[in-house]
Amino acid sequence: MPSFFQIVTNTPLWVWPLMALVVWLGFLGLKPRIIPVWRLAILPAVGLITSLTGIAQASQPGLAATGWAIAFLAGLPLGRALGHRRAVRRLEDGRLEMAGGWFMLVFGLSIFAARYALGILFGVAPALKAEPLWIALPGGVGGIVAGIGIGWLLGVYLRTPGTRIRRAMMGLWLGSASLLLAIAVAFGAVIAFSAPGDLPRLAAGDSLPGIESWNFSEIPEVKRIAARDGAPLTYRLYTGAKDRTVVLVHGSSGASLSMHKLAQALQAAGATVYSISLRGHGGSGTINGDSSYKGQLDDDLVDFVQAVGLSGPTVHRTLMGFSSGGGFVLRTASGPNRAIFDDYLAISPYVAQDSPTSRPAAGGWVSVAVPRVVALSILDGFGLPWFQGLPVVRFATTAAPSASRTPVYSYRLSAGMQPVRDWRDALAGIDRPTTVVVGAKDELFRADQYKALFADLNTRIAVTVEPGFGHLDMITDPKACAAVVRLWRELAGRT
Repeated sequence: MPSFFQIVTNTPLWVWPLMALVVWLGFLGLKPRIIPVWRLAILPAVGLITSLTGIAQASQPGLAATGWAIAFLAGLPLGRALGHRRAVRRLEDGRLEMAGGWFMLVFGLSIFAARYALGILFGVAPALKAEPLWIALPGGVGGIVAGIGIGWLLGVYLRTPGTRIRRAMMGLWLGSASLLLAIAVAFGAVIAFSAPGDLPRLAAGDSLPGIESWNFSEIPEVKRIAARDGAPLTYRLYTGAKDRTVVLVHGSSGASLSMHKLAQALQAAGATVYSISLRGHGGSGTINGDSSYKGQLDDDLVDFVQAVGLSGPTVHRTLMGFSSGGGFVLRTASGPNRAIFDDYLAISPYVAQDSPTSRPAAGGWVSVAVPRVVALSILDGFGLPWFQGLPVVRFATTAAPSASRTPVYSYRLSAGMQPVRDWRDALAGIDRPTTVVVGAKDELFRADQYKALFADLNTRIAVTVEPGFGHLDMITDPKACAAVVRLWRELAGRT
């Protein structure tokens, strides 16, 4: 524990002039005085600004903002009651003649003391910054200080003589502000506290059939290239023909390792296969289960194609993906980067939550924080990408985050892996050769709905349902892999 002398000497120098200003304004408030209204608002404004600064500096701003808003609402009536007790008279020139009082001094010192005490606490025990209680508590302290200050200012202003219209307008403003604040509190609470729940392990999504018999010495080592932001993008290379390449994308929670058997089958058929791990998976990026912005996976794919030399005119390029990776294939085929690949093959693809191909909770594989997703989508619709690093999806696996598993997705990573919000129009616009294949016994998706869906959306997209195969069989069973290879050959031959 640092001594008092160490705390004082390590305090930033700007703190002391701020404290001097606060004390000076507080002592002025002890005497009767005549002041303009704007000077009356200085300390309440300082309290409001410093509290909002604390929210911005929190590790979870949504949680801090929720604590702030609740405390702010509690502080408003208390501050108004204190302000309404102050004797005040409005002069003809608009200035206020006020009696002296202790409020300004006590309020000013409380701003300083609260910020200083929390700064010392987090300096001594920085681990507290990550604890939910200690994220919400400083926000609440700032909120009640700001609420008392703003409430006091309103109480003093309403104490002055004036017309009924002015009072009615002030009441209307206060009521409107309170309603908007209540909405913001509810909105912030949804973002802060809605989280994906835990699920019992689902073998159909979590266990690769036959993996116990794999010869792991055959699996290529992980290679890396650098994305435009300098972060690593990892992949495994299965060398084949130089002019026939497949970029292979894994499914939800997986990595390049999970695609080994399908990659081997494609390699045996003559393809050079780049089995990639999307950012947030398999050592790609910097944080397991997260990206830096919603469209970063799209940019990463462009960076990868250029970095490994696949952009030449003599190379035939197929983007192939499984499950969520199949959704990413459809996203790319329907997006602005569609021209970087010659054709697309989506294996058991996730299309959208409201697609007829989706089972509830993906057959028990996925837990989604729906209220949080809706709230963040609303913010995103207004061009505000706030709090998108928060988790919104959890998978039914007991695996911990690792180089081969990603059990939780953030909002921006999840959104960046699937077709866009208006997915029907997007998929209807796919104009590159595209094939969809799914196992008839898929446990996560409704295999019998794919043909009807794509026949309605885009007849250029071929759909095949392979009898007898479940979800993970499509990337591990030799017969299913052979069926995928056959479709790839047919697809590549069409271009």
